[in-house]
Amino acid sequence: MNANTELMDKLSDAIQPAQQVARKATRVKKTALDAADRTDKFVHSNPWSVIGGAVAAGPAIAMLLGMRKRR
Repeated sequence: MNANTELMDKLSDAIQPAQQVARKATRVKKTALDAADRTDKFVHSNPWSVIGGAVAAGPAIAMLLGMRKRR
């Protein structure tokens, strides 16, 4: 095996993990965009339900944060 072939093999082995990370990052990005799109469609088709949920969740979150600061 000549030096160029060995170098190419080593580079290929080194690049493989980076390619896997890039593929996974692309999949995560696509999943996040799909979730954002579904959320947008849900909010636009059910605005009052979303507003009601936010109104109910707001005081609960405020209470939990307030309890955390008292400790």
